[in-house]
Order: sequence, then C-alpha cells, then structure tokens
Amino acid sequence: MNKKVLKFATAMCSVSLAAVMLVGCGGKEASVEDFPNREIEMIIPWAPGGGSDIEARLVTEHAQNHIDTTFVNVNLPGVGGTVGLEELEEKEANGYHLGQIHEGLLVAHHSDITPINFDSFEPVAAMSSANQILAVSSNLGVETLEEFVELGQNEEIRFGGTVSGIPRVWLEQMGQELGIQYNLVGYEGLSEAIQALAGGHIDAAIVDYPSANDFVDAGHMKFIAVGTQERLEHAPDLETFVENGYDISLGLNRGYVVPKGTPQEIIDRLGKIFEETANDPAYIEAVTNAGAGVDFMGPEEYKEHLEAQDAIIKKIIAEINASE
Repeated sequence: MNKKVLKFATAMCSVSLAAVMLVGCGGKEASVEDFPNREIEMIIPWAPGGGSDIEARLVTEHAQNHIDTTFVNVNLPGVGGTVGLEELEEKEANGYHLGQIHEGLLVAHHSDITPINFDSFEPVAAMSSANQILAVSSNLGVETLEEFVELGQNEEIRFGGTVSGIPRVWLEQMGQELGIQYNLVGYEGLSEAIQALAGGHIDAAIVDYPSANDFVDAGHMKFIAVGTQERLEHAPDLETFVENGYDISLGLNRGYVVPKGTPQEIIDRLGKIFEETANDPAYIEAVTNAGAGVDFMGPEEYKEHLEAQDAIIKKIIAEINASE
C-alpha cells in the first residue's frame, strides 16, 4: 500500500467546496475521492483495559480489513472521558480523526462537566452494545441479588464509578428501584473502578462482562445480576433484575464520531466501512467472545438514537439535581 504522508503547517487550512477538495497547507491537496491516503487516528477517551477500550480496539483491528489504510489508537483519558473528546473537537475535520463516544458524554454534558455534547460532532456509526452487570466484592459476603438488597437496605453500600458519567444515572435508577442506601466513590473510568473492587476498596460497581470476567474467575468479585430482559448466553447462570421483579435495564451503546465540518462524502464512506466491519463474521465473533453484542447504526440512525438518549438523560439528571 502506497501511503502518502501529508504534513500540515500551523496556519489555518481551507476547504474548496467547488472542487470538493480537502486542502492542506504547504500546497498539498487531497481530494475526498482519494480518502483515505494516510493513517486514521482513533481517540479512545478512556484508560486502557476497560470495556470501551477493548471494543474500540476490536473495531479498528477489523475495520482495517475493509479500508486501504491503518488506524492508530490513542488513549486520552480524563474527567469521565471528556478530555479526549474535547481534544477531538479541535482536530481538523478531514476524516483522519475519529473518537469513541457513549451515553457517558451526554451525562457529563448535562452535569455541567463539559460544554461539548454528542452534537458537537458528526455521528459516523454505532458498533456495539454492552450489557451491564452488578458486581460485588467477594469480601462483601453476598451471593444473590436478594442478599444484596437486604444488605443495602440496612447498610450503605460503596459503589465505584465515574461521577460525571453514565454510572451516576444507572446507580440512581438502581438505588430507587431496589430501595438501597449507597454512596458513589469516584474513579476515572471503569478499569479503575474494577481494580478498586477487585482490591476490596469498594463494595460494588456496575461493570460489563469483558472488563470484569477475569477478576470474577480469579475470585476477586462476583456477578450478581445483569440488566437485560433475558439471561446472557455466555453467562446462563447469571440472573436478571427483571426475573427478580425489578424494572432495571442497564446497557451502553458505543459509537464513533468525527469533528464538525467533516465532508459528508467522507462520513458516508466511513459509515460504509464500519457497516462492512459490523457484518464481518470475524468482528462479530470477536465482539461476542468479549461479552458484548454487535449493534450497528449508520450516521442518520445513530444521530436519531443519540437525540433520543439525550432527552432521556437530560430529564434524569435534572431530577437528580432537584433531589440533592
């Protein structure tokens, strides 16, 4: 593959709409039709090792089989996943900079953690959904959801999670439905919360299967219940909240966006590449083995999904703030 390296000066680059060209400073131009002709940067706004990091790396690994270039993964964690996305917003809108988002960004925005939101970017595609599981420390001494609820109704349970992220919303919903006492201990991303749970520093956390299963197998923590309507195929012994009589549904959709101003032709091309990846048996197998599920949405469908989730989360955060 002949990779052409484009060097950009610090001066502002311009876009020639008439020629439908992306113009780089220094006299070098790259047409939309030539996209891509160099590496594509994928910003993962979380620390390595968590479910979002795992999923993003599976996406780029398999997407490379459907595009004539490679992806470079860059972890930029901080402030509930907002640091990396704020940096993405400032990147050139040329298709060579993507970033991963999920509902946590919406929570951070409506919690006044960050001015950016999903509509600060152009949606490209959603690629997977991850069911969320209530996990507890092995030191807690509970084996079932019933025992967990009984404990939480008598003692305060220390949950770990990102205060500025989606765990705050899940915990509020769970606390109300189960009628338990709880306190949220803040961590920067799921991987840190899982490490704290495995070390016995907190009592519980809401996790996904690929991030926590190794710690369960090692005996450091236990899965108690999953927020799905039916039991998981890869964990058939794990009960659901629903079968225990609780109206709790916990899930996360992970998708990818580009900076505002990215040409629609490039967005559509990236969306097509991700769609081909989502239909790739090797990718499907890898995501399934990681304990998640393929849940593809193209640019327009993903935008509609984010708009709907934003309205729901905005209402929930307002209710949480009103009750504090």
